[in-house]
Amino acid sequence: MIPVARRLLFANRGGLLVTVAGVGATVALLLFLFMVHDGVRDGSTGYVRTADVDLWIGQKNSDNILKSSSYLPAAVAERVRRVEGVRDAAPLVRVFSKADIDGRRSSTLFILGFDPVTRLGEPKTVVQGTTILRPGDLILDRSFALTYKLALGDRLDIQGRRFRVAGISKNTNPLVSQFAFLRLDDASALLGLEGTASFIVVRVSGNRAAVAARLRQELPELSVYEADEFLRHHVEEMESGILPVFASAAVFGAVVCGFIVALMLYNSILQRREEYATLKALGASQRYLLRLVAGQALLVTTLGCAAGAALAGIVTPLLLRFVPSLAISWNPLLFLVLPAALLVGAVSAAVPVRMLRRIYPAEVFRA
Repeated sequence: MIPVARRLLFANRGGLLVTVAGVGATVALLLFLFMVHDGVRDGSTGYVRTADVDLWIGQKNSDNILKSSSYLPAAVAERVRRVEGVRDAAPLVRVFSKADIDGRRSSTLFILGFDPVTRLGEPKTVVQGTTILRPGDLILDRSFALTYKLALGDRLDIQGRRFRVAGISKNTNPLVSQFAFLRLDDASALLGLEGTASFIVVRVSGNRAAVAARLRQELPELSVYEADEFLRHHVEEMESGILPVFASAAVFGAVVCGFIVALMLYNSILQRREEYATLKALGASQRYLLRLVAGQALLVTTLGCAAGAALAGIVTPLLLRFVPSLAISWNPLLFLVLPAALLVGAVSAAVPVRMLRRIYPAEVFRA
């Protein structure tokens, strides 16, 4: 069956190439969308996931650092330290601001200020430089640094204050803005509210759940989250925001892929109608012809998947070179797109079946 399906496909090589190109472009688009989806998810949750923090304390209902607002006295950290089972606690300040880089305004930075003494809340994904910051030092996200061509030792201005790049971090790019990290005193000066924190970050020495329960009793006016719960709220925040947009686009791409294959098969049957009639006249069953069409669908989709995977592998690094702010993450599960595309191709074979059933063996005797 496969040799016959292959011969029917290659009878119109121009149409085959156009179809494979269309399927390949769609598969490459699907892979790219899912890579961005995973990149945004990792960039949005990477800091919270890797931070060496057991408990997060904020205002009531402030369950994430991305969108919720939280302001509380930094002195709360002293009260927290006195609770049994708390090993250390420190304020964490959050600031949104743009930077001036050689007279050019940057995109918005999502700035977090951590205590330089306890180093609670410092980023754990620094790939260059250090997290031991001196006054006036900062850590930038790698995508932001590449976008504005900044390297270790370079300087930029934030709200009229000069800062030196002391570190570069990864997995801190939520796409809409990038993370930056300062000392607590520098971030408080930018915020303009001395003695104010956004969150209190806590490290415990005993049972985390038990310490969290004691803190909730001690601080009933605030919210206390264990690390895994706080991370879950970040994932939920992204899944209810930008991530469904990428998922919807991916579903739309899969539908487009199915239409491309279905149109190719429909056109193939239309052009080779007499050959299908000949096969019926020679005794080919309807089931055999259906398998023949499905074989063509799988062949063209397989070729398109291979072309799409190759195209994604070539184009993605080029896109990152020209658009460094893109948040992209490689995940082996991405290759599930390929069997999914094959399934879509097989299902699309059902579209021209109705036309196939209306082909009669007597058509072979037409003048």
